[in-house]
Amino acid sequence: MTRSYATINGFELAYSVHGDARRPVVVLSHALATSMELWGYQLPLLASQFRVVLYDLRGHGKSGTPGDVYALPALASDVAGLLDHLEIPRATFVGLSIGGMVGQYLAVQFPDKVTALVLCSTGGRMESEARLTLGERINKVRSDGLKSQLDATLARWFTPRFIQEAPETIAWVSQLILGTSIDGFVGCARAVQGLDIIDSLGQVKARTLMIPGEFDLAFPEKVSRTIQQKIPNADLIVLNGAAHIGNVEQAHRFNEILMHFLKGIPE
Repeated sequence: MTRSYATINGFELAYSVHGDARRPVVVLSHALATSMELWGYQLPLLASQFRVVLYDLRGHGKSGTPGDVYALPALASDVAGLLDHLEIPRATFVGLSIGGMVGQYLAVQFPDKVTALVLCSTGGRMESEARLTLGERINKVRSDGLKSQLDATLARWFTPRFIQEAPETIAWVSQLILGTSIDGFVGCARAVQGLDIIDSLGQVKARTLMIPGEFDLAFPEKVSRTIQQKIPNADLIVLNGAAHIGNVEQAHRFNEILMHFLKGIPE
């Protein structure tokens, strides 16, 4: 995927823009330890009807890696800065996992920039046990690299059946994981450890859609239900048959849900 670069908050952020500039804008934000490439199943369909902006999180894909300590408000500021760079006043934001966390902070910090919000397989608060588990992963990646987390990550992200039936897709996702910088993974994982936006979500004015995966163990449906209850104008559709990375595992179902929502948003 061809990338362009912008200096945002002191580092080079990689991004890619597709579709007709006159169309409404949709921004896509990927999961931890992947890149904008993860949206490959969505891009052709979205770009046929929207202007699509993809970007790589700090330390991911081709973006720069400004140290190894990030926070979600700063990651949201990266998106706001990119929109300003592209002279885009407002956009619908679609975020998966950490991308969905970024979206929540973006909608609270920069409400005028968010037309609508789609939150996929994500949470609104990191509980103490989950923070400790993530800390253990951070330490393991620091000592043994991302390869040490590969099998366990894939097992969390996809159902056993999909892992068995789609080995080439799993190999592709594995390369995305292994292509992430250590500092980038650690920095974004530390940002996730600090996730605590749930009590501020009543401020979100944008129309919102939650898309949890039916078999997502990390962020099950009940977590999305909690977010839905906090946001005044939020709907929820469970993505049947999917674990955590539902836009890959159930790409066609995901696309139909997403497009139906996007086409219902007033321009």
